[in-house]
Amino acid sequence: MASAKTVLVTGFPTDVAREQIRLLVEGGDRVLLLVRAKFMPDAHAFAVELLRGGNPEQIAFLQGDILELDLGLTGAQVRMIHAEVQEVHHAAAISYLGIQASRMREVNVEGLREVLEVCLGMRRLERICLWSTAFVAGDRQGVVREDELFVGQHFRNAYEETKAEAERLARTAMAKLPVTIVRPPILVGDSRTGAVSRLDGPYLLVNAILHAGQTPVPLPGRGQHPLHLVPVDYAARAALFLTRHPDALGGTFHLTDPQPLTARQFYDAVADAANKPRPTLFLPEGLSRAMLNLPLVRDFVRNERTFLDWFDTDVYYDNSHARALLGPSGIECPPVPSYVDALVRHVRERT
Repeated sequence: MASAKTVLVTGFPTDVAREQIRLLVEGGDRVLLLVRAKFMPDAHAFAVELLRGGNPEQIAFLQGDILELDLGLTGAQVRMIHAEVQEVHHAAAISYLGIQASRMREVNVEGLREVLEVCLGMRRLERICLWSTAFVAGDRQGVVREDELFVGQHFRNAYEETKAEAERLARTAMAKLPVTIVRPPILVGDSRTGAVSRLDGPYLLVNAILHAGQTPVPLPGRGQHPLHLVPVDYAARAALFLTRHPDALGGTFHLTDPQPLTARQFYDAVADAANKPRPTLFLPEGLSRAMLNLPLVRDFVRNERTFLDWFDTDVYYDNSHARALLGPSGIECPPVPSYVDALVRHVRERT
């Protein structure tokens, strides 16, 4: 068994950060958790539950903020992380499109810049894992390669654009820092439990089907294109493995399903799992978007308009480099039919 590491994690309370912390603790690592003040009670509660019967010293809390100088830490704390941290998992980001674009850029780009500045002083640093997104591809169609970034695409929202800018910043930093970039698509909950902190994106579709009685829910568009999603537990395990793989140094990896269902197939799978009728009708794409742009609803569904973009784009994210390195580990993305029951069960219990 490899020796335990001291690991700095940002991004709590996101599902990605929670899952990454679970894996690190299970592996015997010591986690230094950077947490904003307002999330500190939640972080302590999470740690108590996670460490029940275990070593309470496996998680240490650092109250700070990636937007502040030295992450808002004291001089003593900065000296400590410079001396002890061997690995960094940077998952802090804003994806909710109800936030102003300037704020999103501040967090997603300038926040990463501050993290990288602090990393420059880490004397034992072995790797930084930057959580990006497959959607840095913007409006591209066809096959998107893992090593491609800015190739003339247009960005449909500030999230896609700022995450691409963050990747460019990380690539520049690779000259001085050991960086690995991972790009998941839409993240759903744990493949065993379906649990997720916020019901949005695909979960809204699941919820609509569950509560529509025996009336089929119309499909927004014809649903013939791939719907790219993966469970958060798979993404976290794959990211951690790649972070510690020597051949992943300096690489960018799509953590995507190599055989994604089409949107129509996903709808059908959810309907079957919920014991509801499959959709027989579809709403033309233009009508779906027009409905979401009505003044009474548009301010509440910014993320859902983006989901429609991701729902209706004919794109395939090649993940051959990721699969080549992950292959010997046995870490594979589970197929949607193996966990769709868990997604439906979780929504049914939450609503």
